[in-house]
Amino acid sequence: MLFFSGVRTGEPLWGLIDVYGLTRAVQLLESEMVPPDFLRPRSFTTVRSSSLRREADESRLSVSLCDLNLQQVDGSGPAHSHNHAHLHLAPPSASCPIPQNSLNTQQSSVLPHSLESDLHFHALRGAHIKTLDEQTVARSEHAREERTLVFTDRPLRTGETVFIKVTKSSPARSGSLSYGVTSCDPAVLRPSDLPYNPEALVDRKEFWAVCRVPTLLQSSDILGFLVNQEGEVILSHNGTNAGMQVCVDNSRPLWMFFGLHGAVTQLRILGKSE
Repeated sequence: MLFFSGVRTGEPLWGLIDVYGLTRAVQLLESEMVPPDFLRPRSFTTVRSSSLRREADESRLSVSLCDLNLQQVDGSGPAHSHNHAHLHLAPPSASCPIPQNSLNTQQSSVLPHSLESDLHFHALRGAHIKTLDEQTVARSEHAREERTLVFTDRPLRTGETVFIKVTKSSPARSGSLSYGVTSCDPAVLRPSDLPYNPEALVDRKEFWAVCRVPTLLQSSDILGFLVNQEGEVILSHNGTNAGMQVCVDNSRPLWMFFGLHGAVTQLRILGKSE
């Protein structure tokens, strides 16, 4: 398996591993000297199975390439199923609060007793989206899915839960809501910097984590987003805890953003609680 080439091997080299996203830990298994004329790297499947033993109580939120290949060899199932199982196996360390509210019947079992309303959408937004009602509503202004990114007007605070409501949706369009967090202050961006596909943002120099809501949304759905002390982004959908979606570096300010793609055409910030 060739990862990249063109490395200068005539000088000291250090390995670099970036642990992020759903990966919480990595384990160094072993090392070996490879002869210069050995052009093909050793197969991962030849790693000693003893090197892959873990403690029974060790929490695993990631799957290594070694695990995936060994699993295919021993016939325990396809790699993608193994991966999927571990991505959703461990329960989140925190969950979004699900108390009461008197806004309406549907919201009464989803929202806290009171919500603070100091959070709004940022003035910087995609060219095909409009903000209304004192920057608390974001609405797609284009029949097609174009540049529809919108940001919060301030960074998220660790431990606060932000509640968003889908106020308009189009059954004729497919796809789910995209969202994420970034260390980039929206004030330094221009509308032309915002791409059609939010996933293109990860190529920028700042930190960007882009996700999609795992289920299809419809009007009146309420989402809760929480970044806890461990940097886990926890999602709730209509009061049901959907678990950890991604892990981020919360040691720096993080703004939240949304991409109104698919069926979702309008969002409202209901408020936040701590």
